Amino acid sequence: MLILASLGSWLPFAIVGLFIIFFSIIFTLRYQQKRNRDYLVTLVCSTSLIIALLTSSLLPTDVILVSFMKNPNGTFKEWTSNQTTRDHIQKYVEVGYYVLYGLVILLAFIVNPFLFFYYEEKEEQEETSKRIRSAIKWTIGFLIFLIILIILGIFVPQLATLPSDNSTSEWDHVKYLIDHFDSSRIEDSISFTIFTLSIIGFLLLTIYTGYGSIACPLSLIRGKRSARLQQATIEEQRTDIHNQIRILKTRYPRHIPMPDREKRKLAELEQQDAALCRNEELIINIRQSFCFKCRYIYRPIQIILGTLLFFFAILIFISLLLSNINKCINFINFKQIFAQGNQTLPNPIDIVLTWTGKFYPISYIFLTGLMVYIILTSLYGLQQIGIWYFWIRMYRFSRGGTKPQAILMLCSLLMFIVVAINVFVYLLIPQYAIYGDQHYSVINNNGTVIIQSCTQFVTTNECQMTVMGRIILRFFYKVWFFGAIYFCLSWLFLIIFVGSFLLKLIRNRESNIHEYTVESLLENEDETEDEPLIE
Repeated sequence: MLILASLGSWLPFAIVGLFIIFFSIIFTLRYQQKRNRDYLVTLVCSTSLIIALLTSSLLPTDVILVSFMKNPNGTFKEWTSNQTTRDHIQKYVEVGYYVLYGLVILLAFIVNPFLFFYYEEKEEQEETSKRIRSAIKWTIGFLIFLIILIILGIFVPQLATLPSDNSTSEWDHVKYLIDHFDSSRIEDSISFTIFTLSIIGFLLLTIYTGYGSIACPLSLIRGKRSARLQQATIEEQRTDIHNQIRILKTRYPRHIPMPDREKRKLAELEQQDAALCRNEELIINIRQSFCFKCRYIYRPIQIILGTLLFFFAILIFISLLLSNINKCINFINFKQIFAQGNQTLPNPIDIVLTWTGKFYPISYIFLTGLMVYIILTSLYGLQQIGIWYFWIRMYRFSRGGTKPQAILMLCSLLMFIVVAINVFVYLLIPQYAIYGDQHYSVINNNGTVIIQSCTQFVTTNECQMTVMGRIILRFFYKVWFFGAIYFCLSWLFLIIFVGSFLLKLIRNRESNIHEYTVESLLENEDETEDEPLIE
């Protein structure tokens, strides 16, 4: 029975893992420069994405595993009646988390920075040995930062002390979550490092996912601008520019010297015409493509899919909003805010997942779908917003035209976001992320047995916590300001979500093409069209 239960939990993870490997390789190959493809970059970027996505996909398996341990009537199944057996089963999941997290740290602080600076130096056309030395010099800075985090991770969590036995009654609601879950200094060090990375990822998640989660479905619903009208507009603009150029040249025949101011104006008009000419070629190619001619077939599907994703995005927004409001209503202090679940207000996604837990594998599919949606909308946000350094765009992403350092930066940012997803899911659905759809039985005063759901506010040993729930709660208690930062960032996510919704409604529909400007044309003469990740 133990083998069958383990197979039922790990088989979906293996299937998802195969999809992750396929997606990571195809994504990296498709976005790299076709003419100067570097297979070392392909290997490192694909590996980074695979490890990050596997770390995220381990959470649904973790939740399903603890849900499998109990019967619907609240009793443990025969093969998990022993606490030692349950701990032994979860030990494999815990080892998996720490191994994957360790690989994420290795890639984020050593491998990816080295390759990034190696290809940055290539832009200067330096010798290979000089590029390697320069890349090592910059990587040492990241390595020093990693060592500092590891040292802090050894000592900082140890400074936390559990409340005394005569502590306030409010602590009784969360004390049972922390008791008997001690951790070693090595675990604390890894946790401190990875949660520091996840803060960066959570900040990126609030920006890119906060925008992409609502902008993506709205883009599917609204569609793109009319290609015919867009082509007509470009033709009108070119005609107007041609008239200005003709008038300017007529005013100054060959025997009359043209003033410098007029020469600059003529050069600007010719550059604008060149950019519009490129846009006109692109829009003509779009209108002649087979996919465009089939738009009346796939357009209804786009609207239906966009509508479904829109309601899903609203469901995420409402669940996170209610979860945060609940924390504010029952606020004790920031040191305990991490453990305050759905005590007062309901959580729609929590309710749906707990209910679908009766019908395996629907709950697994729903939770995996939630995480896939967050990842894909993060990619959409990265594609649409891009990577900026203050007001300067650092890199542009295009299919078949992304530079090696740009694809490395994209994969690194996505890796940070994916690492933060586990914490985001905990904030979104705290009850299900910790206990799945487990129930426990209590005997009422009149002797009747009542079946209730396991929550953070039930002090009983009859509920088995997920490994990720234990890691998060244990670490957030020891280093409480991490939980406070995540809580504040979750409000920022909600604000960006609302702002993106309003912005998307006000702005015009997206163009059928990546519209070239004079600046982008001069900077990217050899770039291909910058298409969105999600059509």
